[in-house]
Amino acid sequence: HTQFYTTFMGHHLEMQTMEMRQAMEPLFHDYGVNFVFSGHDHAYMRSKSMFNRTVVENGDAPVYLIVGEGGNREHHVKYYLHDEPEEWVAVRDKTVYGHGTLEFVNETLAHWKWIMDPNDQDLHFTDDVWLPNRYFLD
Repeated sequence: HTQFYTTFMGHHLEMQTMEMRQAMEPLFHDYGVNFVFSGHDHAYMRSKSMFNRTVVENGDAPVYLIVGEGGNREHHVKYYLHDEPEEWVAVRDKTVYGHGTLEFVNETLAHWKWIMDPNDQDLHFTDDVWLPNRYFLD
């Protein structure tokens, strides 16, 4: 449930998150995990390919997604950690509700799409990305 990487204020550097990242991130990297979904923050974020708090330019590390904009009584997170996205953040949003779809197109490629709640017509946030299977990267 808790996220390993976040651009949002509120659950940043929580002890259970740091301990879980230390224990699990090497396994995710070593065993070729392509992406990691979490919630906890009531917002949306997709990281670049990451390992050990560092962007992996060749894509040989997981992409981390926070998919917490489904909505609840607490509403969205209120603040980002920084006004500008961190260099490891591919996309982030804390303004709209929505959901995502993940389609495995074939053994080499998945299609992730974040779909904004149609009731938020004045806002135009979306995310649409193709994610390669790391086992097939050369």
